[in-house]
Amino acid sequence: MQIKRLYNLIIITIIIGCNKSHSFEKVACFESDTSYVVFKPCRQIIYNAKFWDAESNLISESKVWMMATGKPWEMQPDRQMELIIQYEFDPAEKETINKSLINKGIEEWSWVRQTNTGIIENEGMFWMHPFRQNQYNFTEVAPFPGVRLPLEIGKTWTGNLNIGDGWGDWKNSTLSNIYQVVAFEEIDLSYGKMQAWHINSTTTAPFGVSTHNFWFNDELGFVKMIINSYAGQTLQFELIEVIEN
Repeated sequence: MQIKRLYNLIIITIIIGCNKSHSFEKVACFESDTSYVVFKPCRQIIYNAKFWDAESNLISESKVWMMATGKPWEMQPDRQMELIIQYEFDPAEKETINKSLINKGIEEWSWVRQTNTGIIENEGMFWMHPFRQNQYNFTEVAPFPGVRLPLEIGKTWTGNLNIGDGWGDWKNSTLSNIYQVVAFEEIDLSYGKMQAWHINSTTTAPFGVSTHNFWFNDELGFVKMIINSYAGQTLQFELIEVIEN
Protein backbone atom coordinates (compact mmCIF):
# COMPACT_ATOMS: atom_id res chain seq x y z
CA MET A 1 0.00 0.00 0.00
CA GLN A 2 2.81 2.44 0.87
CA ILE A 3 4.51 1.68 -2.45
CA LYS A 4 1.26 2.43 -4.30
CA ARG A 5 0.84 5.73 -2.42
CA LEU A 6 4.43 6.68 -3.23
CA TYR A 7 3.83 5.84 -6.91
CA ASN A 8 0.71 8.04 -6.97
CA LEU A 9 2.60 10.89 -5.31
CA ILE A 10 5.32 10.66 -7.95
CA ILE A 11 2.71 10.77 -10.74
CA ILE A 12 0.99 13.81 -9.18
CA THR A 13 4.34 15.59 -8.81
CA ILE A 14 5.17 14.94 -12.46
CA ILE A 15 1.79 16.31 -13.60
CA ILE A 16 2.13 19.44 -11.48
CA GLY A 17 5.66 19.96 -12.75
CA CYS A 18 4.53 19.63 -16.38
CA ASN A 19 1.68 22.12 -15.89
CA LYS A 20 3.96 24.77 -14.43
CA SER A 21 5.07 26.18 -17.77
CA HIS A 22 5.56 29.78 -16.66
CA SER A 23 7.27 31.49 -13.74
CA PHE A 24 4.46 33.60 -12.30
CA GLU A 25 4.12 34.25 -8.59
CA LYS A 26 1.35 32.65 -6.56
CA VAL A 27 -1.45 35.08 -5.68
CA ALA A 28 -4.10 34.64 -2.98
CA CYS A 29 -7.70 34.49 -4.15
CA PHE A 30 -11.16 33.95 -2.67
CA GLU A 31 -13.79 31.77 -4.33
CA SER A 32 -16.62 33.26 -2.29
CA ASP A 33 -18.65 34.50 -5.28
CA THR A 34 -19.69 31.81 -7.75
CA SER A 35 -21.85 34.08 -9.94
CA TYR A 36 -18.95 35.06 -12.20
CA VAL A 37 -18.67 33.13 -15.46
CA VAL A 38 -15.85 34.86 -17.35
CA PHE A 39 -13.91 36.44 -14.49
CA LYS A 40 -14.18 33.42 -12.20
CA PRO A 41 -12.20 34.04 -9.00
CA CYS A 42 -8.97 32.01 -8.90
CA ARG A 43 -9.08 31.07 -12.60
CA GLN A 44 -5.65 31.76 -14.10
CA ILE A 45 -5.54 32.93 -17.72
CA ILE A 46 -2.27 33.21 -19.63
CA TYR A 47 -1.74 35.07 -22.91
CA ASN A 48 1.07 35.15 -25.39
CA ALA A 49 1.87 38.80 -26.12
CA LYS A 50 3.57 40.10 -29.26
CA PHE A 51 4.61 43.69 -29.96
CA TRP A 52 5.50 44.96 -33.45
CA ASP A 53 6.83 48.40 -34.36
CA ALA A 54 5.43 50.57 -37.17
CA GLU A 55 7.65 48.76 -39.71
CA SER A 56 6.19 45.37 -38.64
CA ASN A 57 9.38 44.32 -36.87
CA LEU A 58 8.70 42.05 -33.89
CA ILE A 59 10.36 43.78 -30.95
CA SER A 60 9.08 41.66 -28.07
CA GLU A 61 7.27 38.42 -27.30
CA SER A 62 6.42 37.35 -23.78
CA LYS A 63 3.62 36.11 -21.52
CA VAL A 64 0.93 37.96 -19.57
CA TRP A 65 -0.92 36.27 -16.71
CA MET A 66 -4.14 37.41 -15.04
CA MET A 67 -6.46 36.23 -12.28
CA ALA A 68 -9.55 37.68 -10.60
CA THR A 69 -9.06 37.50 -6.84
CA GLY A 70 -12.70 37.53 -5.75
CA LYS A 71 -12.17 40.77 -3.78
CA PRO A 72 -13.56 44.24 -4.56
CA TRP A 73 -11.08 46.50 -6.31
CA GLU A 74 -9.93 49.17 -3.86
CA MET A 75 -10.31 52.03 -6.37
CA GLN A 76 -13.99 51.31 -7.04
CA PRO A 77 -15.08 48.60 -4.57
CA ASP A 78 -18.81 49.04 -5.14
CA ARG A 79 -18.57 48.31 -8.88
CA GLN A 80 -15.36 46.52 -9.84
CA MET A 81 -13.67 43.30 -8.77
CA GLU A 82 -9.91 43.08 -8.38
CA LEU A 83 -7.81 41.63 -11.17
CA ILE A 84 -4.12 40.81 -10.67
CA ILE A 85 -1.94 40.98 -13.78
CA GLN A 86 1.63 39.68 -14.01
CA TYR A 87 4.01 40.55 -16.83
CA GLU A 88 6.91 38.47 -18.08
CA PHE A 89 9.85 40.42 -19.51
CA ASP A 90 13.61 40.34 -19.94
CA PRO A 91 15.27 43.37 -18.26
CA ALA A 92 17.94 43.29 -20.96
CA GLU A 93 15.30 44.18 -23.55
CA LYS A 94 13.93 47.27 -21.80
CA GLU A 95 16.27 49.80 -23.39
CA THR A 96 15.54 48.54 -26.91
CA ILE A 97 11.80 48.41 -26.31
CA ASN A 98 11.72 51.90 -24.78
CA LYS A 99 13.09 53.31 -28.03
CA SER A 100 9.95 52.08 -29.81
CA LEU A 101 7.42 53.59 -27.38
CA ILE A 102 5.38 56.43 -28.88
CA ASN A 103 4.71 58.37 -25.68
CA LYS A 104 8.10 59.77 -24.69
CA GLY A 105 6.58 61.41 -21.62
CA ILE A 106 6.12 58.06 -19.89
CA GLU A 107 8.93 55.95 -21.33
CA GLU A 108 10.87 56.27 -18.07
CA TRP A 109 8.13 54.61 -16.04
CA SER A 110 9.48 51.85 -13.86
CA TRP A 111 8.69 48.53 -15.43
CA VAL A 112 6.61 46.26 -13.23
CA ARG A 113 6.14 42.52 -12.83
CA GLN A 114 2.73 42.75 -11.19
CA THR A 115 -0.13 45.19 -10.89
CA ASN A 116 -3.77 45.16 -9.83
CA THR A 117 -6.73 46.73 -11.58
CA GLY A 118 -10.49 46.36 -11.96
CA ILE A 119 -12.99 44.30 -13.93
CA ILE A 120 -16.77 44.37 -14.35
CA GLU A 121 -19.05 41.39 -14.95
CA ASN A 122 -22.81 41.76 -14.61
CA GLU A 123 -26.01 41.15 -16.54
CA GLY A 124 -25.31 44.06 -18.87
CA MET A 125 -21.61 43.94 -19.59
CA PHE A 126 -18.16 42.37 -19.39
CA TRP A 127 -15.34 44.91 -19.16
CA MET A 128 -11.71 45.14 -18.06
CA HIS A 129 -8.83 47.55 -17.97
CA PRO A 130 -6.34 46.62 -20.69
CA PHE A 131 -2.82 45.30 -20.21
CA ARG A 132 -1.18 48.73 -20.11
CA GLN A 133 2.11 48.44 -18.24
CA ASN A 134 5.62 48.26 -19.67
CA GLN A 135 5.70 48.10 -23.49
CA TYR A 136 1.91 47.79 -23.67
CA ASN A 137 1.06 51.31 -22.46
CA PHE A 138 -0.52 52.53 -25.72
CA THR A 139 -3.55 50.35 -24.95
CA GLU A 140 -4.57 53.24 -22.69
CA VAL A 141 -5.48 55.27 -25.79
CA ALA A 142 -7.19 52.44 -27.68
CA PRO A 143 -10.65 50.98 -26.96
CA PHE A 144 -10.69 49.01 -23.71
CA PRO A 145 -11.82 45.36 -23.87
CA GLY A 146 -15.55 45.36 -23.19
CA VAL A 147 -18.90 44.11 -24.48
CA ARG A 148 -22.48 45.27 -23.92
CA LEU A 149 -25.07 42.52 -23.59
CA PRO A 150 -26.92 41.02 -25.30
CA LEU A 151 -24.55 40.62 -28.22
CA GLU A 152 -25.79 40.39 -31.80
CA ILE A 153 -24.20 40.98 -35.17
CA GLY A 154 -24.41 44.64 -36.17
CA LYS A 155 -24.86 45.97 -32.65
CA THR A 156 -22.92 49.16 -31.86
CA TRP A 157 -22.23 51.25 -28.78
CA THR A 158 -20.10 54.26 -27.90
CA GLY A 159 -18.21 55.70 -24.94
CA ASN A 160 -15.74 58.35 -23.88
CA LEU A 161 -12.56 58.28 -21.78
CA ASN A 162 -10.98 61.27 -20.09
CA ILE A 163 -7.25 60.88 -19.43
CA GLY A 164 -5.86 62.92 -16.56
CA ASP A 165 -2.35 63.68 -15.32
CA GLY A 166 0.40 61.10 -15.25
CA TRP A 167 0.08 59.97 -18.85
CA GLY A 168 2.79 62.09 -20.47
CA ASP A 169 1.88 63.17 -24.00
CA TRP A 170 -1.68 61.90 -23.57
CA LYS A 171 -2.59 63.76 -20.37
CA ASN A 172 -5.72 65.91 -20.16
CA SER A 173 -7.20 64.52 -23.38
CA THR A 174 -10.66 63.15 -24.21
CA LEU A 175 -11.06 60.00 -26.29
CA SER A 176 -14.17 58.91 -28.20
CA ASN A 177 -14.80 55.17 -28.66
CA ILE A 178 -17.14 53.23 -30.92
CA TYR A 179 -17.67 49.45 -30.92
CA GLN A 180 -19.38 47.19 -33.45
CA VAL A 181 -20.10 43.45 -33.38
CA VAL A 182 -19.05 42.20 -36.82
CA ALA A 183 -19.37 38.40 -36.53
CA PHE A 184 -19.90 35.32 -34.40
CA GLU A 185 -17.28 32.96 -35.75
CA GLU A 186 -14.92 30.10 -35.08
CA ILE A 187 -11.46 31.23 -34.07
CA ASP A 188 -8.41 28.99 -34.14
CA LEU A 189 -6.05 29.71 -31.23
CA SER A 190 -3.03 27.83 -29.96
CA TYR A 191 -5.28 27.06 -26.97
CA GLY A 192 -7.80 25.44 -29.32
CA LYS A 193 -10.72 26.21 -31.61
CA MET A 194 -13.76 27.98 -30.17
CA GLN A 195 -16.71 30.17 -31.09
CA ALA A 196 -16.34 33.86 -30.28
CA TRP A 197 -17.88 37.25 -30.95
CA HIS A 198 -15.68 39.44 -33.13
CA ILE A 199 -15.83 43.12 -32.12
CA ASN A 200 -14.21 45.93 -34.11
CA SER A 201 -13.59 49.13 -32.15
CA THR A 202 -12.02 52.53 -32.78
CA THR A 203 -10.71 55.33 -30.58
CA THR A 204 -10.48 58.87 -31.90
CA ALA A 205 -8.13 61.15 -29.94
CA PRO A 206 -6.57 64.59 -30.55
CA PHE A 207 -3.30 62.86 -31.46
CA GLY A 208 -4.71 60.19 -33.78
CA VAL A 209 -6.91 57.12 -34.29
CA SER A 210 -6.26 53.69 -32.74
CA THR A 211 -8.16 50.46 -33.35
CA HIS A 212 -8.85 47.30 -31.39
CA ASN A 213 -10.18 44.07 -32.88
CA PHE A 214 -10.99 41.49 -30.24
CA TRP A 215 -12.78 38.16 -29.89
CA PHE A 216 -14.99 37.46 -26.89
CA ASN A 217 -15.93 33.94 -25.81
CA ASP A 218 -18.95 33.56 -23.51
CA GLU A 219 -17.01 31.43 -21.02
CA LEU A 220 -13.37 32.50 -21.32
CA GLY A 221 -13.79 36.19 -22.10
CA PHE A 222 -11.36 38.13 -24.27
CA VAL A 223 -9.48 35.31 -25.97
CA LYS A 224 -7.69 37.35 -28.63
CA MET A 225 -6.95 41.08 -28.89
CA ILE A 226 -5.21 42.96 -31.70
CA ILE A 227 -4.54 46.65 -31.03
CA ASN A 228 -3.14 49.07 -33.60
CA SER A 229 -1.86 52.39 -32.31
CA TYR A 230 -2.30 55.73 -34.04
CA ALA A 231 1.46 55.57 -34.80
CA GLY A 232 1.24 52.22 -36.59
CA GLN A 233 2.42 49.84 -33.87
CA THR A 234 0.62 46.55 -33.21
CA LEU A 235 -0.01 44.45 -30.11
CA GLN A 236 -1.51 40.98 -30.07
CA PHE A 237 -2.64 39.08 -26.98
CA GLU A 238 -3.73 35.48 -27.56
CA LEU A 239 -5.03 33.00 -25.01
CA ILE A 240 -2.66 30.05 -24.59
CA GLU A 241 -3.53 28.50 -21.22
CA VAL A 242 -6.32 28.35 -18.63
CA ILE A 243 -5.74 26.92 -15.16
CA GLU A 244 -8.89 26.19 -13.17
CA ASN A 245 -8.35 26.03 -9.42
